[in-house]
Amino acid sequence: MSKSSSKPKHKSKSKSKSTTSSKGPPLFSDFGHKAKDLLTAGYSKGQRFTFASHIDGGVNLTCSTSAKIGGRSTAAVAGSYTYKNATFNCRIDTDSKVAGTLSTKFLSSTKTSASFSLPEYKSSKLGFQTRQEYGAAAVSVSLCQSPTINLSATVGSASIVIGMEAEYKTASSTFSKCNAGISMKSLNSDASIILGNKGGLITASYVHYRGQEKKNAAVVEFTQNLSTKNTTLTVGGSCMVDHQTVVKARLDGRGDVKTVLQYSIRPKSCLSISGEFNTKALDKIPKIGLALSLAL
Repeated sequence: MSKSSSKPKHKSKSKSKSTTSSKGPPLFSDFGHKAKDLLTAGYSKGQRFTFASHIDGGVNLTCSTSAKIGGRSTAAVAGSYTYKNATFNCRIDTDSKVAGTLSTKFLSSTKTSASFSLPEYKSSKLGFQTRQEYGAAAVSVSLCQSPTINLSATVGSASIVIGMEAEYKTASSTFSKCNAGISMKSLNSDASIILGNKGGLITASYVHYRGQEKKNAAVVEFTQNLSTKNTTLTVGGSCMVDHQTVVKARLDGRGDVKTVLQYSIRPKSCLSISGEFNTKALDKIPKIGLALSLAL
């Protein structure tokens, strides 16, 4: 009797420990990220074509071209190589800009990164991130003569988190940015309130999911400038019509309406058709965007 009763206790203890260790508070940069993704990701005004290919040995290659309405065309080639816990990414575009990032993970909760950019070498950075059971922190330092230091920290659990971030410029010995916020999550919702611009701007967002798979969602974002009293309200949503088709739409206080239809051709390949018009200027021609992403 004693042996049989001791076994389930040992199992339940190890199980609870593994589940709590896999959860923890997000980074401050993740506050309101779900709402921003629903309101901005996938919408386009021009044409964009992307071709991706995976090569054995951990190498991925991506070629993309884009053409904006009334603008010039651009193209870029990007590649990534992964070996064990290290990943190297590199990107070259038609403006002769080269950018690369080397990131490594260790202890399953800590990440370091080093990024460079040419010819704008001043944007090169060193970064460090760590996520623990009840806290998370991130630090980045720009690689220049007078570096800029970014710090952020969060404390809480997977359901409710408070945090802040700051940017310190050594050239002027001043804090150019200081933000604070709170994030709350549940099975069917994601909400956040961020006080930014040194207390002069407040942004509140709320996302509500329908169903356990979170395929359908509604989002609202409210922004107010406390000094000018200007407010912006944006609402939107995403609906999965079937296993291949997703429809997204958004409307803001200026009357701009954006919609996008995303059709999955095959795994990791998608065709997107976007539209944009203003309800206060219906006499103007709507803007149409097309994006095609193919994985070979």
